[in-house]
Amino acid sequence: MRGKAAGTGQDAGTFALDEVDEQIIAALRKNGRIANRDIARDLDLNEATVRTRLRRLEDANMVRVVAMRDLAAMGFGYLAPVGIQVKGRSAGAVGADIAELERVITVNVAIGTHDLEIQVVAETLEEMQDLLTNVIAKIDGVERIFPSLALKVFKYNPEWAPL
Repeated sequence: MRGKAAGTGQDAGTFALDEVDEQIIAALRKNGRIANRDIARDLDLNEATVRTRLRRLEDANMVRVVAMRDLAAMGFGYLAPVGIQVKGRSAGAVGADIAELERVITVNVAIGTHDLEIQVVAETLEEMQDLLTNVIAKIDGVERIFPSLALKVFKYNPEWAPL
């Protein structure tokens, strides 16, 4: 969506974030429920300024304030990135089928060795094995799967929303 960002006269897809925008975003990262008046107080700004800037960021689709699940807190002790080679159907069609599975948290059509790249979560290794071998591997069009198992996650940045 392109257009004018609220109150700026700027194209919503082209304006640059300044230091105040970054500080507002940082405050929301710490606490997505923080009130505009509290952000304004903490940053020594007017509440209307915070409200206007936040609206501009939201209208430009540069910021989205949402609740996110904490995978570890929900008992998902296993994360597996999985490459998938597709045959007989389009990667998009197979990806759409895989995206319907609850334990699949990302699905991407890719170029390279794999046609699809997905991430799967599970509570146990047995659940992971079942999902990979008895569910995903049997979806029409899945020729081969190339699972890995994340032994330790050093970085998972939920600050960036998917495209």
